[in-house]
Amino acid sequence: MTERKSLEARRAEAAESGYRAAGYCGLLHPDGKARCTRPPNHPGRRHVDYYNGRTAPGDAIGTEWFE
Repeated sequence: MTERKSLEARRAEAAESGYRAAGYCGLLHPDGKARCTRPPNHPGRRHVDYYNGRTAPGDAIGTEWFE
C-alpha cells in the first residue's frame, strides 16, 4: 500500500513543478519567503529571487542566498 502525501507536501511539489515549467530553478529560500528565479540547472550554488525582497523598484536583485 502506498503512503498518502500530506496536502502541504503536495502543494510544495506543485509549486516547485510550476516554477520549473515557467523556466525557473524554484528552490525555496530557507525562510520560505522567496524562490530562486534563475534558470533550472544554473551553475554554482548561488540562488536569487529577482522579484521578492527588492527594496526599491529599480533594484535588479531581490533576495539572494547560497545553498
